[in-house]
Amino acid sequence: GLLLCLFGVTLYLYFNPKYNKGRQDSHTSVMMGISAIMFFIATLHIAINFYRLLQGYVDIRITQGSGLAAYLSNLKAWHYILKDLLFGTQQTLGSAAA
Repeated sequence: GLLLCLFGVTLYLYFNPKYNKGRQDSHTSVMMGISAIMFFIATLHIAINFYRLLQGYVDIRITQGSGLAAYLSNLKAWHYILKDLLFGTQQTLGSAAA
């Protein structure tokens, strides 16, 4: 929710001619592009974590009984690797933009 509000305000200020006075330099455009990519990555990261939550606490718990610890400690699963890859990418983009 908070990321959506912040990104919405950013888009509003970027595209509103009252605030940018018709000027959009290259630095602003690059930062806007990085912000859009980071918003997409953050949204995907949250979606994958929600998927893992449902898998671990609902599906695995109901079907296997006590396999939750084994499920969450499986470091070779595609969703675990993708979650960490997205987090690392977002950290790198944020550090590069700062």
